[in-house]
Amino acid sequence: MLKKIIAAGFLIFTAAGCAIDRGEEAINESLYQAALEAGLKGDYPAAAGHFSRLRERLPDDRAALLGLARNLRYLGAARDAVRVLEDESKDFAGDPAFLTELGKAKVAAGAAPKAIELFKEALEHDSGNWDIHAALGIAYDMVGTYGKAQESYRNALVLSKDNPRILNNLAISAALAGNLEKAVETLEQAARIDRHNPQIRQNLAFFYGIKGDVDNAEALARMDLDEESVRNNLSVYSTFRK
Repeated sequence: MLKKIIAAGFLIFTAAGCAIDRGEEAINESLYQAALEAGLKGDYPAAAGHFSRLRERLPDDRAALLGLARNLRYLGAARDAVRVLEDESKDFAGDPAFLTELGKAKVAAGAAPKAIELFKEALEHDSGNWDIHAALGIAYDMVGTYGKAQESYRNALVLSKDNPRILNNLAISAALAGNLEKAVETLEQAARIDRHNPQIRQNLAFFYGIKGDVDNAEALARMDLDEESVRNNLSVYSTFRK
């Protein structure tokens, strides 16, 4: 009889514990979803706040850590993102997602040389990840190593064919290296693939403008900008050509 009572008590206790656990899980899931939704809406302070609260509840959760760092970077607090990640670096040694996010934070904080080393290490563990190759390209561009940057973007394109984000960065790298014709050609390709991306469209308008193709530059500018912004941009294009 005693064994039955103890067993019954254990089952009741366990069931209560499961109910508490499920309640905790529901709160954590709610915070995570709220963080994701805020990030998708561009409300990075709110997203960072949700991820911060989630980190308090789940201090060992990688998704919460990376989400917090990413949204801190998006809202312009790159140094805070670096600090948050470096505080936990000993627990995520060799983790390519962690290394990549830390590298991106380093780039945003102005420490591109260190970011290059982090991206290279991440690729040792996950060489098939196009995002790491593309991030490495950005870091190389930041230090003026345009040949290696473009090689990294091409490696990313092998893994993510015709990705307009990669093509956009490849075009900018070509322009930085002085190859404006290649920059325009690459951005035209990106614009054909992603016809509704204003950033790509306005980058192409800029390169048309500094190349001297003012009519196409103005036509693209008017698709997204108000009249005053169009006039200002045309003036900037003229200055670049001079």
